[in-house]
Amino acid sequence: MAQSISEFVEYEEQDGVGIWYIEDMPAAVESGDMEQAEQHYVETASDPDMYSVIVEIGNVENANREVLEHVNKNWTEVSEESGVKTTAYVADGLSRLAISQNNEAKSVTTKGFEDFDDALEWAQEQQQKFMD
Repeated sequence: MAQSISEFVEYEEQDGVGIWYIEDMPAAVESGDMEQAEQHYVETASDPDMYSVIVEIGNVENANREVLEHVNKNWTEVSEESGVKTTAYVADGLSRLAISQNNEAKSVTTKGFEDFDDALEWAQEQQQKFMD
Protein backbone atom coordinates (compact mmCIF):
# COMPACT_ATOMS: atom_id res chain seq x y z
CA MET A 1 0.00 0.00 0.00
CA ALA A 2 1.39 3.39 -0.97
CA GLN A 3 2.03 6.00 1.71
CA SER A 4 1.20 9.66 1.21
CA ILE A 5 4.30 11.89 1.04
CA SER A 6 2.54 15.13 0.17
CA GLU A 7 -0.71 16.31 -1.36
CA PHE A 8 0.14 15.03 -4.86
CA VAL A 9 2.77 12.34 -4.19
CA GLU A 10 2.65 8.79 -2.81
CA TYR A 11 5.44 6.26 -2.30
CA GLU A 12 5.84 2.51 -2.04
CA GLU A 13 8.59 -0.05 -2.47
CA GLN A 14 8.39 -3.32 -4.40
CA ASP A 15 11.26 -5.80 -4.25
CA GLY A 16 13.80 -3.10 -3.41
CA VAL A 17 12.60 -0.70 -6.14
CA GLY A 18 11.39 2.68 -4.87
CA ILE A 19 8.22 3.91 -6.57
CA TRP A 20 6.92 7.47 -6.45
CA TYR A 21 3.46 8.28 -7.83
CA ILE A 22 2.90 11.92 -8.75
CA GLU A 23 -0.81 12.43 -9.28
CA ASP A 24 -0.64 15.81 -11.06
CA MET A 25 2.83 17.00 -12.00
CA PRO A 26 1.99 20.58 -13.05
CA ALA A 27 -0.09 21.14 -9.89
CA ALA A 28 2.62 19.62 -7.69
CA VAL A 29 5.30 21.92 -9.13
CA GLU A 30 3.06 25.00 -9.04
CA SER A 31 2.02 24.41 -5.42
CA GLY A 32 5.56 23.76 -4.20
CA ASP A 33 4.52 20.22 -3.28
CA MET A 34 7.51 18.69 -5.05
CA GLU A 35 10.04 20.01 -2.51
CA GLN A 36 8.83 17.64 0.21
CA ALA A 37 8.61 14.76 -2.28
CA GLU A 38 12.12 15.41 -3.57
CA GLN A 39 13.50 15.47 -0.03
CA HIS A 40 11.79 12.13 0.61
CA TYR A 41 13.26 10.81 -2.66
CA VAL A 42 16.82 11.71 -1.64
CA GLU A 43 16.43 10.26 1.86
CA THR A 44 14.83 7.04 0.61
CA ALA A 45 16.77 6.43 -2.61
CA SER A 46 20.09 7.04 -0.83
CA ASP A 47 19.71 3.59 0.73
CA PRO A 48 22.83 1.73 -0.47
CA ASP A 49 20.65 -1.24 -1.49
CA MET A 50 18.32 0.81 -3.71
CA TYR A 51 19.66 1.02 -7.25
CA SER A 52 16.46 1.43 -9.27
CA VAL A 53 13.44 3.66 -8.91
CA ILE A 54 10.23 4.39 -10.78
CA VAL A 55 8.50 7.75 -11.01
CA GLU A 56 4.95 7.56 -12.35
CA ILE A 57 3.77 10.99 -13.45
CA GLY A 58 0.15 12.00 -13.88
CA ASN A 59 -1.22 14.88 -15.95
CA VAL A 60 2.19 15.40 -17.53
CA GLU A 61 0.58 16.05 -20.91
CA ASN A 62 -0.27 19.48 -19.46
CA ALA A 63 3.32 20.14 -18.42
CA ASN A 64 4.66 23.53 -19.43
CA ARG A 65 8.20 24.85 -19.69
CA GLU A 66 8.29 25.51 -15.92
CA VAL A 67 7.63 21.83 -15.21
CA LEU A 68 10.33 20.64 -17.64
CA GLU A 69 12.79 23.17 -16.21
CA HIS A 70 11.97 21.87 -12.73
CA VAL A 71 12.71 18.31 -13.85
CA ASN A 72 15.94 19.41 -15.54
CA LYS A 73 17.26 21.28 -12.51
CA ASN A 74 15.80 19.55 -9.47
CA TRP A 75 15.50 15.95 -10.63
CA THR A 76 19.00 15.96 -12.04
CA GLU A 77 20.25 17.14 -8.62
CA VAL A 78 18.25 14.65 -6.55
CA SER A 79 19.24 11.79 -8.87
CA GLU A 80 22.91 12.60 -8.46
CA GLU A 81 22.59 13.19 -4.72
CA SER A 82 20.77 9.91 -4.09
CA GLY A 83 23.20 7.65 -5.93
CA VAL A 84 20.43 5.79 -7.79
CA LYS A 85 21.66 4.00 -10.92
CA THR A 86 18.46 3.66 -12.98
CA THR A 87 15.19 5.56 -13.15
CA ALA A 88 12.07 4.52 -15.06
CA TYR A 89 9.60 7.30 -15.82
CA VAL A 90 6.00 6.28 -16.50
CA ALA A 91 3.81 8.83 -18.29
CA ASP A 92 1.35 9.04 -21.16
CA GLY A 93 2.43 9.66 -24.73
CA LEU A 94 5.66 11.38 -25.66
CA SER A 95 5.76 13.15 -22.30
CA ARG A 96 7.63 10.19 -20.83
CA LEU A 97 10.50 10.87 -23.23
CA ALA A 98 10.58 14.60 -22.49
CA ILE A 99 10.72 13.92 -18.75
CA SER A 100 13.31 11.16 -19.13
CA GLN A 101 15.54 13.30 -21.36
CA ASN A 102 15.34 16.30 -19.01
CA ASN A 103 17.05 14.40 -16.19
CA GLU A 104 20.68 15.04 -17.09
CA ALA A 105 22.34 13.19 -14.21
CA LYS A 106 25.46 11.58 -15.67
CA SER A 107 25.47 8.65 -13.22
CA VAL A 108 21.85 7.60 -13.89
CA THR A 109 20.34 5.66 -16.77
CA THR A 110 16.79 6.86 -17.45
CA LYS A 111 14.10 5.25 -19.57
CA GLY A 112 10.53 6.30 -20.37
CA PHE A 113 7.56 3.92 -20.31
CA GLU A 114 3.84 4.19 -21.00
CA ASP A 115 3.02 1.01 -19.06
CA PHE A 116 3.76 0.71 -15.33
CA ASP A 117 4.22 -3.08 -15.45
CA ASP A 118 6.87 -2.76 -18.17
CA ALA A 119 8.66 -0.11 -16.11
CA LEU A 120 8.53 -2.28 -12.99
CA GLU A 121 9.92 -5.29 -14.86
CA TRP A 122 12.80 -3.19 -16.26
CA ALA A 123 13.54 -1.56 -12.89
CA GLN A 124 13.55 -4.92 -11.10
CA GLU A 125 15.92 -6.35 -13.73
CA GLN A 126 18.24 -3.37 -13.26
CA GLN A 127 18.00 -3.66 -9.46
CA GLN A 128 18.98 -7.32 -9.66
CA LYS A 129 21.96 -6.62 -11.96
CA PHE A 130 23.44 -4.22 -9.43
CA MET A 131 22.83 -6.60 -6.52
CA ASP A 132 24.56 -9.56 -8.22
